[in-house]
Amino acid sequence: MRRRLIGSTGLIALAAVIVLGVPLGLVETARVREDTTARLEREADGVAGVIDDRLEARAAIRPRQLATIVRPGHRIIVMTREGRRIVVGDRFTGPALRARAGSALGATVIAEAPMAELDRRTNRVWLFILLLGAGGVATAVALAAIQARRLGRPLEAVARRSAQLGDGDFSVRAGHFGVPEIDAIAQGLDSSAERIAALVAREREFSSNVSHQLRTPLTALRLRLEESRATDDDAIRAAELDAALAETDRLEATISDLLAHARRAQVGELVSLNLGAVAHEHAGIWRPVFDRAGRRLDVASDHNVVVRVSPGTAGQVLDVMLDNALQHGTGTVQVEARRDGRAGVLAVADSGDGVAEQDRDRIFERGASRTGGTGIGLHLARALAQADGGALRVAAGSGSRFELHLRLPGDTD
Repeated sequence: MRRRLIGSTGLIALAAVIVLGVPLGLVETARVREDTTARLEREADGVAGVIDDRLEARAAIRPRQLATIVRPGHRIIVMTREGRRIVVGDRFTGPALRARAGSALGATVIAEAPMAELDRRTNRVWLFILLLGAGGVATAVALAAIQARRLGRPLEAVARRSAQLGDGDFSVRAGHFGVPEIDAIAQGLDSSAERIAALVAREREFSSNVSHQLRTPLTALRLRLEESRATDDDAIRAAELDAALAETDRLEATISDLLAHARRAQVGELVSLNLGAVAHEHAGIWRPVFDRAGRRLDVASDHNVVVRVSPGTAGQVLDVMLDNALQHGTGTVQVEARRDGRAGVLAVADSGDGVAEQDRDRIFERGASRTGGTGIGLHLARALAQADGGALRVAAGSGSRFELHLRLPGDTD
């Protein structure tokens, strides 16, 4: 790019020199010729004046007197009225430039100069124009090189940043170069990097969320299948298979819910949901898992605790809280659904040590874990709750208790 810019600028400057320099040279050549001819005419007029003075004084015309007037390298030829021919000056051969003058007393004066003198002056004019043109072209090329470097470096930087972006480094930023057009390209590249980084982060988060949230339905599905294989009672086997099919449906619903969250589904898709029904349904799914772990799972629910929430949100968050109680809690786990003022509350409590006060916000950060877990579940659960205008928090007090607060119907605050 730099070579092309320098080359094109040099050609443009050369064309400008030719377009302007050639006419200027022709004009100057004509001016030099006229100036040389005018000098010869003045020289001839000067000699004619001297001759008139000599003739009026009836004095003889001496070549030595005329020689003082003749320029070096020139020649003067005088033809008197009587036919006398007087030649003064240097002798030369070849083409000559001539100028004629007449005296008042009938003498004729011819001034001659070698054409080589005119050629020398003309050549000096063309040489001067050529040097000026060469200087102009050189200056243009130098300025083009500076401009090419000024434009080339930002473009090379943008190209490097683009290559880094292609290699997966989404933190790269092109920067600011002070050239509006290149800055516009750099800004577009930076915006693209931000969008791609957000898209990739969202996809990675979705993959992490899916792997985390599908673990529980798959575990429950495995338990159902194992139970159906271990029994010889056809009725029990049929019931376990029906439960396995239900777990399959829940697995499909979980995937749909996560896809909706990944696409940033907003409030406006809210439905009315009874938290008590959700608590009993999910407790029934989790109870075999807790039984196998030697833990007890109880449910306490008010009647008709109806909230406005996106489909699947309450169940997803409850699954996270139950999984957290199973993995990190101790003793009996209590699931509670109740009204609390202007909100419906779905809570999960166990007999564990709970969460230290300074960690009650940090525990919901992505990757945060007290016992070496993935740190994804609670972060996802809070994000789901906040997307529906709710909140997930650690309740103050002894023991471990997580509470999901959701809007009641008609609450728009």
